[in-house]
Amino acid sequence: SILQVADLVLDLERMQASRAGLPIVLTARELAFLELLMSAPGRVYSRERILSNVWGTNEDPLTNVVDVYVRRLRAKIDDGHELMLIKTVRGFGYRLDAMAD
Repeated sequence: SILQVADLVLDLERMQASRAGLPIVLTARELAFLELLMSAPGRVYSRERILSNVWGTNEDPLTNVVDVYVRRLRAKIDDGHELMLIKTVRGFGYRLDAMAD
């Protein structure tokens, strides 16, 4: 019920996230997106897979909603930290891991 990557922790029972011990306020959709990324650290998720898992299959695959939410999550999770956890894999999608680029 607790996912952890580096100093990022997601408590699934409480639906609360924190980084370096500091709470992160996330919306329900941001939590679902973060849970997907943290469920398999290092795995690359395509925009289509993210849309399907987080928004359901009714979303237009050409929408930029995934990019918008990645920016929001980066602002809340990575800003102010030396190690960036949310990575873009050009031409493929996004992944979350603690490996340095």
